[in-house]
Amino acid sequence: MDSPPQAPPGDPRVAGPVRPRRSAFRRLRALAPAVLVLLVLAYFGISYLAADLLTRPTNHADAIDARLVSPRAVAWSSRTADGLTLRGWYCPTQGHRRLIVLVHGMGASWDKMAAIGRALHGRGYSILLFDLRGHGRSDPARLSMGRREREDIRAVLAWAGAEGYTPDRIGWLGHSLGASTLLLEAARNPDIQVAVMDSPFGDLPDLLDRQLPKHSHLPRWFNPGILFVAHRAFGVRTDDLRPIRLASAWGTRPLLLIHGESDSIVPVRQAYALADALGPACESIVLPGVEHVRAFRANPSGYVSRVDGFFDEHLAR
Repeated sequence: MDSPPQAPPGDPRVAGPVRPRRSAFRRLRALAPAVLVLLVLAYFGISYLAADLLTRPTNHADAIDARLVSPRAVAWSSRTADGLTLRGWYCPTQGHRRLIVLVHGMGASWDKMAAIGRALHGRGYSILLFDLRGHGRSDPARLSMGRREREDIRAVLAWAGAEGYTPDRIGWLGHSLGASTLLLEAARNPDIQVAVMDSPFGDLPDLLDRQLPKHSHLPRWFNPGILFVAHRAFGVRTDDLRPIRLASAWGTRPLLLIHGESDSIVPVRQAYALADALGPACESIVLPGVEHVRAFRANPSGYVSRVDGFFDEHLAR
């Protein structure tokens, strides 16, 4: 049998040993560190934008005329210890016997509580409606969920004392963030003696776990990045803002806690837990079918009568 023909030496058609090419897997593996760095940068870049947006001031001009609350309303301002000017309206009564300070919630301003202020003013109380830092017409400042806003409460107390109001003749009515700020400050400040708290949070980290994705419009796994950047870039720390852990410091001071059973922002379970932690000095009202800070809107006359009765009973004359 004839053997197959052999190619002459040096024939270019003859291939040498096949060298394995670099596989696609090896190329991807080489790129992995760069891809990982890009993903991390994207994650924290998006977190930065969200944290910046969520903590920005929400300043704006007054939405209503304060003379609708009282024809005697006068422009009010006070300076905080950290150098910010707070602004609002003071509605005095003759004799300056008892003062109610209304503290609004996050993203709101004094006008959101104007109707309550007007009703209570009509029942004989002097009223202070003011904007927290970073809100309304007060000086711009980052939202800090109650940490720095406590300085605003102290500034109001200092002003009220200069006006002749003793702590036992000052009632506080807080909505949401305003109520929680009062709780945080009252844990270390005995001059907050009588308060109504409407829809406060008792545990901010627990609340943010559910609410932050709704406000950021990002998946929940962005929460840690947003909170980390808010703390490191903007000085907004939230992990320890748990009024419920400080509630025992309230002691025997009278407190009325109001919460809607259908609250979709601060779950009613936080209200129950907070009432238990506050102890027997806390009177609590849970209203079926009522949303977050909507108790007054649901029943204006009933709300004002209950709040007025509480302040009338517990404030000195």
